[in-house]
Amino acid sequence: MAKVLLILPHLPQRMGTPYLGQQYVASALLAAGHDVRCLDMAAVRFAGTDADAVALAWEWNPDIVGMTLFTYNALRGYRLAHALRGLTRCLVAGGPHVTALPHEALEHGFDVAIAGEAEHSLVALACALERGDAWPALPGLHATGLACTPHRTLEDLDALPLPLESYDCYDASRYSAGAMVVPGGLMTSRGCPARCTFCANHVTGRVYRWRSAANVVAEMKALRRRHGVRHFPFWDDAFTARRVRLLELCAAIVAEPELAGCTWTCITPGNMVRPADLAVMREAGCVAINFGLESGDLNVLRDIRKGQHPDQVRDAVRSARDAGMTTIVNFMFGFPQEGVRELANTRAFMESIAPHTDYFNNRGVLVPFPGTEIYAREHERHSFTNWWLDPARIVDEPNVHVLDPRASQEYLEHDPTLDLDFFHYEPAVRAAIADCVRFKARHNARTMHRFTLPHDAPAPVGASTGELLRNAAASVG
Repeated sequence: MAKVLLILPHLPQRMGTPYLGQQYVASALLAAGHDVRCLDMAAVRFAGTDADAVALAWEWNPDIVGMTLFTYNALRGYRLAHALRGLTRCLVAGGPHVTALPHEALEHGFDVAIAGEAEHSLVALACALERGDAWPALPGLHATGLACTPHRTLEDLDALPLPLESYDCYDASRYSAGAMVVPGGLMTSRGCPARCTFCANHVTGRVYRWRSAANVVAEMKALRRRHGVRHFPFWDDAFTARRVRLLELCAAIVAEPELAGCTWTCITPGNMVRPADLAVMREAGCVAINFGLESGDLNVLRDIRKGQHPDQVRDAVRSARDAGMTTIVNFMFGFPQEGVRELANTRAFMESIAPHTDYFNNRGVLVPFPGTEIYAREHERHSFTNWWLDPARIVDEPNVHVLDPRASQEYLEHDPTLDLDFFHYEPAVRAAIADCVRFKARHNARTMHRFTLPHDAPAPVGASTGELLRNAAASVG
């Protein structure tokens, strides 16, 4: 039995629930017989520092320390890895940022970097370490002197242990006062078939795979029985991408008596759901949908390869509202080819769907993440190569839930990413972006009194509910 300490280093925006991808990895390790502890340094109530992680490693002496790295906490992870050197037999990095740049993690002190889905690879590594074998040559596993095959493992989703098996590895009090367990939601599929140029969904990739309806319902029933969960956030990137599968899942939920009265939310591109299917989803318990559109300008949508038309989203949002669901719509601003005219088109479109939209995602200025086409195309021209290694570009955000209402609203009306000026915006473009950000925040302020989710839904701590629905579906790994 290997001892494995899984760490999520500090993030600029605190998390109200454990990261689901890490929960999957922890459950896989537990199922293989390993001893696992999880330290979520991004949890909203975690008040410690890197010294706490070092102290835990010193006391527990884990065989493996595995870190989940996003672009926003990569630098923190690299610094922590150096502090942990000598306190474990193997330092492992995984997650979205590592999948995009595995060799960067090796250059900054990690022994192993795992690209892609990590359940199989990390279990195999732990077993090899326990036996005293050499590190296994596995798809996606990178180490100095170890040949890595280019093709990554795609997990059999129905065969994976359920994330709920890892709940005891986390300190629930770091998410909510008095909580005994903090569910992190569910993923019923992995991958997204879209090819958006801004998307940093590296871990699960573009191959769309889904769990069987029976497997998903079994997880929902287990959460209901063990923990009394009645609301289920589905964090899939493209929940409605395959219509036959969507209808099968809805039918299975409706047919299960134990799930009567339970509710759920989901995320989907606006062109991947038919208005006719929304009534079926509502009957099965769907109470809110987050629609990804990103722009109201056709030229921008074509350039970012979003693959949809604003009218498709308008119809879907209106139909979802008519079906009795809460509607959230995502927009992004500041694409390199986006000028004042394009932003005006987006602003006008937001105004046109505002009567049917309960909530817009807050802020939304484009961040050029590594591994995306936009980053590859623009980083040299705009001089932001490896921007995540510059501490000045990684700024902690305040918790809006501890601010007074006026200060919170003022904060949400401005996007700090605009100040970073990745793409050197002209003054008129900058002003138009700021206006779009402000429009969304003020719309949300007017409609918050009618935006509700079931009482036991995970609280949107440190982020708006719209942002949680968008960001917590980050790639699993």
